[in-house]
Amino acid sequence: MGDALHLVRTPHFDAVFMLGEEDDEATVEDVDVLVTLEDGRRFSATFLTPAAVVRWMDSETREYERLHFQCPDLVITRHAGVAAMVRVLVLAWEHGDLTSLLSELEPSSPDDDG
Repeated sequence: MGDALHLVRTPHFDAVFMLGEEDDEATVEDVDVLVTLEDGRRFSATFLTPAAVVRWMDSETREYERLHFQCPDLVITRHAGVAAMVRVLVLAWEHGDLTSLLSELEPSSPDDDG
């Protein structure tokens, strides 16, 4: 099978987690998410646990990639799993930080398919 989308709806935003074929929503440590606010603005994030960052760096074969990690929309979370990541998003919303925590995406154009 292919990747799976996992939708979580909250009163203030929808979050679509893009799980890989081998990912379990309860234990995933490396996942991209698309957040859509009630006003239609869209944001992205890549959630990683500290352990996932270390595993990624350790898996690299070239020294340059082993010595640093960069991701423009990175959110490091202490706990694995979609539920823990949603908790981070909800708390960010409650603290007024959601739009600064995530990377804003360009608005969809009417010509976009899906």
